[in-house]
Amino acid sequence: MSVLPLRIRNFQNEDLETLCEIDRVCFADDIAFSRAELLCQIHNCKSITRVGEGLGRILGFVIARIENPLYAHVLTLDVVPEARRCGIGISLMRAMHRALAKGKIQAAVLEVSARNLPAQRLYEKLQYRYLETVHGYYQGREDAYRMVRDNLPTMPQRPYTPCA
Repeated sequence: MSVLPLRIRNFQNEDLETLCEIDRVCFADDIAFSRAELLCQIHNCKSITRVGEGLGRILGFVIARIENPLYAHVLTLDVVPEARRCGIGISLMRAMHRALAKGKIQAAVLEVSARNLPAQRLYEKLQYRYLETVHGYYQGREDAYRMVRDNLPTMPQRPYTPCA
C-alpha cells in the first residue's frame, strides 16, 4: 500500500456531481444513493461530510449522521477504485472520528457488506467490532455486518447541539 498525498476538507456544493459519480462507481445502481438522496444526506443538519482530495481531484468521501448525543451512523465511505489501498479510506474515517469527538459523540456505527472483506479489514484496523449480521440489508439480497467503534478520540470538545 502506497500512501497518496491527501487533503481532507468539508463538503462544498460544487462537489455534489463528483460525489454522485464516485458513489455510482462504488456501489451497484440499486444500492448507490440517488442524487436527491445524497444531497439530502449531505445537507441534513445532523450530517458531517468529509471529502478527500489528491492528485488534483476528489478521491473519496465519507458521510456520517449524528443519531443522538451519544452515537453517529456512518452512512457511506467511498473511495475511487484506483486510489484504494493508498490510505484514503482510513484517513477519511479518522477525520470523521475527530469531527464526531469534537461534538462529544462517543461511538460510531456502520454497516458493511458481508462480501466486502477489504472494507471489513479497514474497519477492524480502525477498532470497529462486529455487533450483528443484518440479513438482506442491501435490497433484500445481500447481508451486511453492523459494526461499532466506541471511545472515539477525545479532544477539546464543544457540546452537542441538535438542530431545530
